[in-house]
Amino acid sequence: MNRNFARSEIVTPERLSALQRRADGPGLRRLGAQSALYFASAAGLLLIHDPVLLAPTFVVSAAVQFGMFGMLHEACHQTAFASRSLSLLAGWVAALAQPMTPALMRAFHFEHHRHTHELARDPELAGMPFMVRWPRHVIWLLTLTGLPVLMARFGWTLFAALNPPGALWEKVLPFVKPDKRGRIAWEARGLVLIHGGLLLAAALVYPPIARIYAAMLAGHALLSFYITCEHRGLPEGGTILERTRSLETPAVVRWLLWNMPYHAEHHGWPAVPFHALGDLHAEVRDHLPNRVSPLYLHLHRGNRP
Repeated sequence: MNRNFARSEIVTPERLSALQRRADGPGLRRLGAQSALYFASAAGLLLIHDPVLLAPTFVVSAAVQFGMFGMLHEACHQTAFASRSLSLLAGWVAALAQPMTPALMRAFHFEHHRHTHELARDPELAGMPFMVRWPRHVIWLLTLTGLPVLMARFGWTLFAALNPPGALWEKVLPFVKPDKRGRIAWEARGLVLIHGGLLLAAALVYPPIARIYAAMLAGHALLSFYITCEHRGLPEGGTILERTRSLETPAVVRWLLWNMPYHAEHHGWPAVPFHALGDLHAEVRDHLPNRVSPLYLHLHRGNRP
């Protein structure tokens, strides 16, 4: 493998143009199926009281909420559909399970793409050197609880809803451009009203609502297990493909995450929609320096490359 290739040497502009073609059909089918699973499993958590039936319903809900990250991710890129309105709809459905508004996710994620795995600028690293390395010991255990990611999302959303003075935005959400703060603040208020109302109802009216949030935490634990493998432990320098892992996973995980495990492919060619990433993977896999298989479980067992 040539480490110094140009990405245009792997995928020609003509082929890339074909791969980047957007369509509503694949995204609509995925949006419909995942939304149905999400709302059906949430209803099950609210209405089922038999522990024998409740346990598998909880597992399904956690898995689906984990998968909603893929939907939110694709919605913020606005590549999953030809229609931007459908991207916005998908983003708001996903925000119920991944408490981060579409506009805030877009600002966060685009900064991540511009400065992938760079300590000073990548918001996924939050300027903390230990976030560059593979997590170990207590930090690894804390990471896998899902709490850091979930608390950050709720915290950022609440912060944005309050819309404090600009100097505080620079400290807490420096990746949000000043002209985007107003929209993000209004979206955040909507999400705070939704989740605040549900949590209040869980506390005062119908306690089983709390099961949805327990499944949300479990989903974020799964998500933390997954996203840790995308970049952690890789070098800060080098090409974008050298700073990103492509993860070979079972088909069900790729389906849930809208093909996001083809992660190096996505970072190398971010305008390719999720439904074309499999074809892109077939063409570029031999050029990927960090293709991890099988299931990338060995990363979490400590046998890191």
